[in-house]
Amino acid sequence: MDYLEIVRRAKADFQKDRQAQPETVKPIDEGRIVAVEICSSVLEAHIWLAFDEDFNPGDGQAVFYADELPFLATKDAQTLKEIHKNKLAFGGGRVRQ
Repeated sequence: MDYLEIVRRAKADFQKDRQAQPETVKPIDEGRIVAVEICSSVLEAHIWLAFDEDFNPGDGQAVFYADELPFLATKDAQTLKEIHKNKLAFGGGRVRQ
């Protein structure tokens, strides 16, 4: 079993044990889209792409904001992985030049 599978199982177990919270996710065709969760093949991780600067999922996954995309588009895969690692380590934040 690889480390990603171990993490996924641990996360699933943790979520089962957590007290149920009211559902805040809406169908994509209802209201304004604040953020989307995507699986990045480059980063080999799930990340959030946020369109609202105040978005904070509180789930420990990295959040990349729409205004960061022009800067990130110029980076190679290794640099993107380092940025992702730093976002995870420091609890988010925006990418600055």
